[in-house]
Amino acid sequence: MIAKYSLRAITRAPYPRAMSALLAATLAVLIDPIFRFSDYRDLLNLLPVVGAIKFSGAFTLVFLQVVALFYLILLLPGILRTIALLISVFVVVIQFSYWLTLSQFMTGTDLFLALTVGGENRADAISSFFQPPVFLYALPYVLVLSALMILVPVLVPPVSTFRKTLALSLLPALFLLTSNYALFLHVPEHSFHLNPLTSFLRSTLHYGFENLRAYHGMRDDLPPYHASQRPLDSIIYVIDESVRGSNLSLNGYPRATTPFLQSLENRGRLKNLGICVAAGSFSHISNAYLISGHNAFPDDAFRTDRNPTIFDYAKKMGYETIYIDINQGYLSQLMKAAGEGPVRSLDRWMNGQSFEERHIDLETTKDLGVARFLSSILNERGGYFVVVNKKGLHFHYHYRYPDDPVFAIWRPVMEASEPIDPGATGREKLVNTYDNGIHFQVDEFFRVFVSETTNQNYVILYTSDHGQTLAEHGQVYTHMKPDKVIVDVPDFLVSGARYSKKGLLAGIPPGIKVSHLNNFATLLDLMGVPMSLRVRSYDKSIFSLTDGDNRVRSYMSGSLHGFGDYVVKMIFAPSDEGWGVSRPFGNGIKSE
Repeated sequence: MIAKYSLRAITRAPYPRAMSALLAATLAVLIDPIFRFSDYRDLLNLLPVVGAIKFSGAFTLVFLQVVALFYLILLLPGILRTIALLISVFVVVIQFSYWLTLSQFMTGTDLFLALTVGGENRADAISSFFQPPVFLYALPYVLVLSALMILVPVLVPPVSTFRKTLALSLLPALFLLTSNYALFLHVPEHSFHLNPLTSFLRSTLHYGFENLRAYHGMRDDLPPYHASQRPLDSIIYVIDESVRGSNLSLNGYPRATTPFLQSLENRGRLKNLGICVAAGSFSHISNAYLISGHNAFPDDAFRTDRNPTIFDYAKKMGYETIYIDINQGYLSQLMKAAGEGPVRSLDRWMNGQSFEERHIDLETTKDLGVARFLSSILNERGGYFVVVNKKGLHFHYHYRYPDDPVFAIWRPVMEASEPIDPGATGREKLVNTYDNGIHFQVDEFFRVFVSETTNQNYVILYTSDHGQTLAEHGQVYTHMKPDKVIVDVPDFLVSGARYSKKGLLAGIPPGIKVSHLNNFATLLDLMGVPMSLRVRSYDKSIFSLTDGDNRVRSYMSGSLHGFGDYVVKMIFAPSDEGWGVSRPFGNGIKSE
């Protein structure tokens, strides 16, 4: 009864909608610290750093955004208000799912990735982020929104005309736009997120502002050069997905996850470069650097968009260029503007549909279907340059190897829809499932390719875009955060018996420390690209590295171009204790 009279008193005020929005915003902001106490404690730690005036100004600005958003919702007519309620509840659930998994609301980079990754990866990510407790966190917001959009309009007369509604909405809408632009320019993106709805709006606008300021022109041209003939050798650049280098027995892992690769090394067919530091903690960053050869973090000069790609160099050197895109990651979006745009010099672009047309069932064969296709084209002739974005081991790992007991070497395993449980039992199943995936998607991939390729004039440079956390420290996320374990990836070369530059591979000194940034020049050396044709100053090739190089290997997480939140971290040599090392749960060697 008291609440009813209080509500009536507010709605009879001179500006009832504004007062109602102010009350609802205050309730929402008061609720938030109860559930996200640690975030607010971290926020207060910023006070001495940014200063009281800037801190108070940003805090007030964000609070007023909550008021403005709620006020705009109150202006909507009944049916639209109901739709707004449903959308708002959905956004709140998504935001708290993100927070429970990654300890943050969505950023502009997260939104970009959600819009650009392949549908299967998007569905897997959503299922991995979702946790049932999210509804407990979302409930208070749902109650506030319900009161705001259902009870208040009953007591407040509707706006008389559409023109008046439009007039009343202009000022708060303009405030939301301009205030978010000010935050975009001056305040780190994760700061002052006091409400899941306005945080989502901020991320959406941030993504839009970043896209407007991005580079949309053509890539730099290479100098004139004419290859005398098509090369005899083929070069294959395999960029795997979510493969952690220290989970390969090739790199000392106690389980036999890669016995075939080890046999290749024993036969002198594989040159292992050890644990490589990935350029980024998620696919978009790593692929941007791997394809463009850029070597500074963040890419605030847009060199990943301006530099000639590795395809441009390959085409100049006479190779037939193919891009096999079954992971629908970084390059798949650029391919939509191919020709003279972001990706040129490409003879063939193959995606999942291309394999279906060739009656290759990747759903059943996984990455082995790609291995067999590579063998088939190499057996026809040489002179190919191929970049492969494999499906690899994106979570859920159970989907990455056939549902057959013969491939579940280590047990128990996770069910296909089972969320990550960082407890002892859950982590054992997580690691077992992941290691089974490594054995199939990596070791079996190479076994099929090598055994079925008769034309031995080839070399493969293999790496992964990033690794995985495997819940060592209780993480329920697999990547995308700046954890050092996430940039632990493999890097090695596999050559055919008649590859013409085997002496170059044999000359790689032992003990070198490798980064993703070294791979671009390595490929240029494999192609024989003259220095006069190299238009940028790339990091050293693997063939030029010495034991004294790469004492510091950098990587980044967050916004590729440095607009929003980003973190640049370093792996030092000698590295932190335990970096580049993974251990199975328990004794690590039992299998069934």
